[in-house]
Amino acid sequence: MMSLHNQTAIITGSTSGIGEATAYKLAEHGAKVLITGRDQERGSKVVSEIIRNGGEAWFVQADLSDPSVPGKLVQAAITQWGRLDIVVNNAALVCSKPLAEVTHQDWDRLFAVNVKAGFFLIQEALPYLRERHGAVVNVSSINGQINAHDNLVYDTMKAALNHMTRGLAFELRKEGVRFNALLPAGVATPLLETWLQQKLGDPAAAKQAAERIYEDPHVGKPEQIASAVAFLVSQESSWVNGAIIPIEGGFTLGNTKD
Repeated sequence: MMSLHNQTAIITGSTSGIGEATAYKLAEHGAKVLITGRDQERGSKVVSEIIRNGGEAWFVQADLSDPSVPGKLVQAAITQWGRLDIVVNNAALVCSKPLAEVTHQDWDRLFAVNVKAGFFLIQEALPYLRERHGAVVNVSSINGQINAHDNLVYDTMKAALNHMTRGLAFELRKEGVRFNALLPAGVATPLLETWLQQKLGDPAAAKQAAERIYEDPHVGKPEQIASAVAFLVSQESSWVNGAIIPIEGGFTLGNTKD
């Protein structure tokens, strides 16, 4: 049976969606989880839910666009638990705009959160991950391999994250730390609604569109991605390193009316 007993994990963007589901899943398997995000209320609720179910968790309010945050998160985990075994880079921002409307600020803010913060969190965590022969999962997107209309900035960032994952696995392959990426698509999360708001320019219409998607029985659930994360950070996947893994239920195989 898969166990993460006494291991500690940092999960970015873990107050909702895939990150929240991953926090619950890792805690279910025995990990102690550092919850991070900008929303204090949501973070506290996630921690309370984990504790209510017999787990252990801690919340650190953090904005990953701040360069000092990666170091603070690692030190928080070490101060709280004295070790660090797992990093899940899940936080992401979206940008759905026609090319002519994309700004320097769009590129900078997505790079800061979707790529740069993850790299520097890994850099800060590495001394501790080496000690524990730890594991890193970067939650990317199928958009790192397949472009979507008016989505170039986000797609580019996810492609960079994929390449960074393989590069880290290559650089550190003899040091006992594993790096893998998951590429979800067709998953019902709050990030989807944010993307729809940008694309449609109408919050009410975006909410209605998101609700229709959430009701589709063929749409993926955050819990399904969380189960894959749990496998990749466990010893059950000890020979999986540098893998870029689509996890999208056949979402990209083609359109069907069935």
